[in-house]
Amino acid sequence: MKSKLGIHIGFLACICFLVAQFGGLVPLILLAGYILLFEENYFLRMSALKALLIVLAASVLTTLINLIPDVLFNLINWFTRIFGADTTFNNLKAISKITQIFSFLAWLVSTAKMLLLLLLAFLACRIKTIKLPFVDKLYDKYCDAQK
Repeated sequence: MKSKLGIHIGFLACICFLVAQFGGLVPLILLAGYILLFEENYFLRMSALKALLIVLAASVLTTLINLIPDVLFNLINWFTRIFGADTTFNNLKAISKITQIFSFLAWLVSTAKMLLLLLLAFLACRIKTIKLPFVDKLYDKYCDAQK
């Protein structure tokens, strides 16, 4: 089957996943937006939505993980000021270890996103996919209802 652009559906879905991994958010939004608005193939539309939601979820999760050390250190400093201690949290070794732990968690999220997108791109060439229940329900509820 071919898309309205004349490109094989599996190849266009693969491109969508590769753009999600290597192209950045703006090209992904443009490509996924086109697919969701103008293409009618269920597999292609589901692939675009999966790519978009994986990138957005990984970005939000990475941002939250990177914010945790800052919030934690600010809370510690706030509590020390409340109880009369006039010092800030200065233990550089502890700060370094905590920051390393959260950096590792952010790296894990980034690596999982990369592996998932590359696996989905590989499978898309064969018109296959991995079921992601949340995305499938979301698509069936909102995107399929428009037709």
